[in-house]
Amino acid sequence: MRLQPRVCRTRGRPPSAEATERIVEAATCLFLSKGYAATSMQDVARQFGGSKQTIYARFPDKKALAEAVVATFTERKLHVPRQLGPGRGPAHETLNTLALATLESALDREAIMLLRLVISENEQVPELADIVQRRLKLAGLEMITDVMRRLVAEGQLEGPPDTLAQQFCDLVMMQHVWDALIASSPAAVTPDVIARVQGSVAFFLRAAEPRRR
Repeated sequence: MRLQPRVCRTRGRPPSAEATERIVEAATCLFLSKGYAATSMQDVARQFGGSKQTIYARFPDKKALAEAVVATFTERKLHVPRQLGPGRGPAHETLNTLALATLESALDREAIMLLRLVISENEQVPELADIVQRRLKLAGLEMITDVMRRLVAEGQLEGPPDTLAQQFCDLVMMQHVWDALIASSPAAVTPDVIARVQGSVAFFLRAAEPRRR
């Protein structure tokens, strides 16, 4: 069973102050349900209830619109992990909380739809993969790096923060994202997934905690 297409409900002529937000919402909906390459600027105009001229006044081309879509998407998906990450406390509590919040966002239906879109259209529109790499993946990695930087400064972890962040992502989250990408049903953070994440965090900490001298 495939993920159901996102239901688009952005029609209606918006007030000027809301136009950019409505354009981005319409484009997000169409990119995820119809595909990036198959969506034209006319499609977006029809969806949000305005004109192509209104879109081009804000976005010079579809790539610029895609940048805005992914940037907005990133802010929405990383909002909760960013709120939880700075919390003070033992490393195991901080990293378990961060891992589960980030994984919850990464396994979200729309996040998986976006990653599938990038994979399926990579040969035809490689710029989309570049946008997602810069706007989404690197933003998430930087968020985790900031947490690692704090834990290293507090003496709870040892090592370069950027390396620790990449290792943390690879060990704790990537297998779950891969499983979701190839699954026939929507992904979920189940009790089994939570237990696996906690085990991975414990393994990471055994390698990253300072050695007693």
